[in-house]
Amino acid sequence: MPPVANDLIDLEKTLARFENDRDLLREIVFVFIAETPERSRKIALAFAAHDFEQLVRLAHSLKGVCGTMHAEPLREICYRVEMAARAGDAKVVDDLVPRLLATLEALTEYLSDEFRNGRVGA
Repeated sequence: MPPVANDLIDLEKTLARFENDRDLLREIVFVFIAETPERSRKIALAFAAHDFEQLVRLAHSLKGVCGTMHAEPLREICYRVEMAARAGDAKVVDDLVPRLLATLEALTEYLSDEFRNGRVGA
Protein backbone atom coordinates (compact mmCIF):
# COMPACT_ATOMS: atom_id res chain seq x y z
CA MET A 1 0.00 0.00 0.00
CA PRO A 2 1.49 3.38 -0.95
CA PRO A 3 1.84 6.06 1.71
CA VAL A 4 -1.00 8.54 1.83
CA ALA A 5 -1.19 12.29 1.84
CA ASN A 6 -3.25 14.12 4.42
CA ASP A 7 -3.56 17.72 5.55
CA LEU A 8 -0.40 17.49 7.68
CA ILE A 9 2.07 15.65 5.46
CA ASP A 10 2.42 14.20 2.00
CA LEU A 11 4.09 10.84 2.50
CA GLU A 12 3.92 10.08 -1.22
CA LYS A 13 6.14 13.06 -1.97
CA THR A 14 8.38 12.16 0.96
CA LEU A 15 8.80 8.64 -0.38
CA ALA A 16 9.57 10.02 -3.84
CA ARG A 17 12.18 12.36 -2.30
CA PHE A 18 13.88 9.26 -0.86
CA GLU A 19 13.80 7.55 -4.26
CA ASN A 20 11.07 5.15 -3.12
CA ASP A 21 13.30 3.72 -0.39
CA ARG A 22 10.57 2.49 1.95
CA ASP A 23 13.05 1.39 4.64
CA LEU A 24 14.54 4.89 4.72
CA LEU A 25 11.05 6.41 4.96
CA ARG A 26 10.24 4.17 7.94
CA GLU A 27 13.53 5.12 9.59
CA ILE A 28 12.97 8.85 9.06
CA VAL A 29 9.44 8.64 10.46
CA PHE A 30 10.63 6.57 13.42
CA VAL A 31 13.35 9.10 14.27
CA PHE A 32 10.92 12.01 13.88
CA ILE A 33 8.45 10.36 16.27
CA ALA A 34 11.20 9.51 18.75
CA GLU A 35 12.60 13.05 18.77
CA THR A 36 9.26 14.83 19.13
CA PRO A 37 8.91 14.74 22.94
CA GLU A 38 12.31 16.36 23.50
CA ARG A 39 11.80 18.80 20.64
CA SER A 40 8.40 19.82 22.04
CA ARG A 41 9.85 20.19 25.54
CA LYS A 42 12.64 22.46 24.30
CA ILE A 43 10.23 24.62 22.30
CA ALA A 44 7.86 24.92 25.28
CA LEU A 45 10.73 25.88 27.60
CA ALA A 46 12.09 28.49 25.19
CA PHE A 47 8.58 29.85 24.72
CA ALA A 48 7.92 30.06 28.47
CA ALA A 49 11.24 31.86 28.98
CA HIS A 50 10.67 34.13 25.96
CA ASP A 51 14.07 32.94 24.77
CA PHE A 52 13.67 34.15 21.20
CA GLU A 53 17.21 33.19 20.25
CA GLN A 54 16.52 29.57 21.16
CA LEU A 55 13.11 29.69 19.46
CA VAL A 56 14.78 30.86 16.25
CA ARG A 57 17.15 27.87 16.34
CA LEU A 58 14.47 25.33 17.24
CA ALA A 59 11.93 26.60 14.72
CA HIS A 60 14.58 26.74 12.00
CA SER A 61 15.68 23.17 12.67
CA LEU A 62 12.12 21.82 12.72
CA LYS A 63 11.32 23.80 9.58
CA GLY A 64 14.10 21.96 7.76
CA VAL A 65 12.88 18.56 8.91
CA CYS A 66 9.34 19.44 7.86
CA GLY A 67 10.54 20.59 4.45
CA THR A 68 12.33 17.30 3.92
CA MET A 69 9.23 15.36 4.96
CA HIS A 70 6.74 17.48 2.99
CA ALA A 71 4.94 18.46 6.21
CA GLU A 72 4.00 21.83 4.75
CA PRO A 73 1.55 23.18 7.37
CA LEU A 74 4.04 22.70 10.20
CA ARG A 75 6.92 23.97 8.03
CA GLU A 76 4.96 27.17 7.41
CA ILE A 77 4.23 27.72 11.11
CA CYS A 78 7.90 27.09 11.94
CA TYR A 79 8.92 29.68 9.35
CA ARG A 80 6.53 32.23 10.84
CA VAL A 81 7.75 31.53 14.39
CA GLU A 82 11.36 31.81 13.26
CA MET A 83 10.74 35.17 11.58
CA ALA A 84 8.69 36.55 14.49
CA ALA A 85 11.30 35.45 17.04
CA ARG A 86 14.08 37.00 14.93
CA ALA A 87 12.12 40.26 14.90
CA GLY A 88 11.40 40.06 18.64
CA ASP A 89 7.66 40.13 17.95
CA ALA A 90 6.32 38.67 21.20
CA LYS A 91 2.65 38.96 20.18
CA VAL A 92 3.12 36.88 17.03
CA VAL A 93 5.32 34.38 18.86
CA ASP A 94 2.69 34.10 21.61
CA ASP A 95 0.01 33.44 18.99
CA LEU A 96 2.01 30.96 16.91
CA VAL A 97 3.99 28.77 19.30
CA PRO A 98 0.89 27.06 20.75
CA ARG A 99 -0.22 26.33 17.16
CA LEU A 100 3.24 25.02 16.35
CA LEU A 101 3.16 22.66 19.34
CA ALA A 102 -0.40 21.49 18.58
CA THR A 103 0.43 20.87 14.92
CA LEU A 104 3.62 19.02 15.86
CA GLU A 105 1.60 16.84 18.23
CA ALA A 106 -1.07 16.16 15.59
CA LEU A 107 1.55 15.27 12.98
CA THR A 108 3.35 12.98 15.40
CA GLU A 109 0.10 11.24 16.37
CA TYR A 110 -0.76 10.75 12.70
CA LEU A 111 2.68 9.37 11.86
CA SER A 112 2.66 7.14 14.94
CA ASP A 113 -0.66 5.66 13.87
CA GLU A 114 0.57 5.15 10.31
CA PHE A 115 3.79 3.58 11.62
CA ARG A 116 2.00 1.28 14.12
CA ASN A 117 -0.40 0.08 11.48
CA GLY A 118 2.37 -0.63 8.99
CA ARG A 119 1.25 1.98 6.48
CA VAL A 120 4.52 3.93 6.45
CA GLY A 121 6.72 2.55 3.75
CA ALA A 122 4.51 -0.49 3.22
